[in-house]
Amino acid sequence: MVYLAKHSGRGYLDPLPPSSPVRPEIELTCMDFTVLYITQTRLSAKWDLSIRIPYYLPDSYICLNGDIQASLRYKNVIIATSSIQKYNNLRYRSAQLLKVSVVVSEKDISGLIGKDIMEDVKEKKKVRFGSRVLITDCRRNMAENMRFGCHEVTLRFEPGSEMKATMFGNHPTCFNF
Repeated sequence: MVYLAKHSGRGYLDPLPPSSPVRPEIELTCMDFTVLYITQTRLSAKWDLSIRIPYYLPDSYICLNGDIQASLRYKNVIIATSSIQKYNNLRYRSAQLLKVSVVVSEKDISGLIGKDIMEDVKEKKKVRFGSRVLITDCRRNMAENMRFGCHEVTLRFEPGSEMKATMFGNHPTCFNF
């Protein structure tokens, strides 16, 4: 975006950066889902997420070195949370990607959740997940982590596979809350 500024009574174009947003946003650019084992009562799976950090967040909001953690939701129920993972060397004033993996091993998903996930995988060949992301907050007098909630994404299974699915459709925005 270009802003018009005045200098010595004459107008000229000056590429000033936008003021920091009230609610910082990040974008989920990729989510891959690999089913390692699934029954109506047990799930072993891995999710790989790529998160786009816009240029204005590193150092202003998000630390250049810090921690990231992600949680996955199915029908608004958290079914998996990653371990806290370190990231290093974000570049100041530069858009970039952070990657985080969420692994669940032999998770008890009995009841309706397990049945619904099985139906999505086997019959619909797609499944929808929401996500939440925690990233180290560098602002003074703020909580230790910035919390982001991401809109649900649809993951479609590769043809002939009930084991590997990739994000389909628009990249969801994740809002700070």
